[in-house]
Amino acid sequence: MSIEVRGLNKKFGDFVALDDVNVSIPTGQLTALLGPSGGGKSTLLRIIAGLEKGDSGTVNIEGVDATNLPAQKRNVGFVFQHYAVFKHMTVAKNVAFGLEIRKRPKDEIEHRVDELLKLVHLSQFSHRLPSQLSGGQRQRMALARALAVEPSVLLLDEPFGALDAKVRKELRDWLRRLHDDVHVTTVFVTHDQEEALEVADEIVVVNEGRVEQVGTPDQLYDEPANDFVMSFLGEVTHLGGVSLRPHDIELDTQPRLAGGVEGTVSRMVRIGFEVRLTVLTVDGDEVSVVVTRTHARSFGLEEGSTVWLTPADGATLIPRMAVAG
Repeated sequence: MSIEVRGLNKKFGDFVALDDVNVSIPTGQLTALLGPSGGGKSTLLRIIAGLEKGDSGTVNIEGVDATNLPAQKRNVGFVFQHYAVFKHMTVAKNVAFGLEIRKRPKDEIEHRVDELLKLVHLSQFSHRLPSQLSGGQRQRMALARALAVEPSVLLLDEPFGALDAKVRKELRDWLRRLHDDVHVTTVFVTHDQEEALEVADEIVVVNEGRVEQVGTPDQLYDEPANDFVMSFLGEVTHLGGVSLRPHDIELDTQPRLAGGVEGTVSRMVRIGFEVRLTVLTVDGDEVSVVVTRTHARSFGLEEGSTVWLTPADGATLIPRMAVAG
């Protein structure tokens, strides 16, 4: 394991930011800390980085007890949402900064900077100032600067949070490819489910200072541990006493022998190959159901149709929480 966090607690006044957090982050993987704002994920990252101190608990990095080590002795690189760039220095100088303060030989610094600028596709901008770069380019420069000192762990806090949707999408594809090239253990904080599902090897879901579940994107999506994880990682609907995915509901226009819940189609929306239905059940639930257009046509579905709903075989059913909508 690259990072081992054990029994970590952190309070800010009366606010519990982390509550007995235990996490193991595998070497060489890209791990996402995912959760709602204020859930504790950035605090956890900052404690791993050495920028905050836990009230109790331990942090182990690459087999070394780093709990009381200052940030500069932990061999971690970090990149935050608001790139701390040196505005008066060129892109190349920004990337070289960490190597220069470590008094590395001049030719070694030049070679490493050239190599990194190639890696992040900024070679042609090496003599520009940060103000002459786009937001996405500045963030790539910040990553190059963090990688320059060959950290054992790279920590990214909402790295693409300040960028628009199109640039975010390009950068996360790029981050995945970069990681596959350099294999440095990387942990990134995000509240964007799609970003975590698309980029990470493993996701740690953090909510209200606690770890709700750890697993691969597929495990978390297909086998959520509870209602919170299920609803945070995709669309959820409620049928009777359970929560499930809208595409995990089977619909029929005839009651089956095994029963099913009766309802009326109150709304139909066609999106590409799918038809999204809202069904009002006799129990008073408003259930979302997704079927194919072919399916909808074959049943002759329209608003006002009477239908029967049952969970599909193999669907993940989570007991519905009292607070669920």
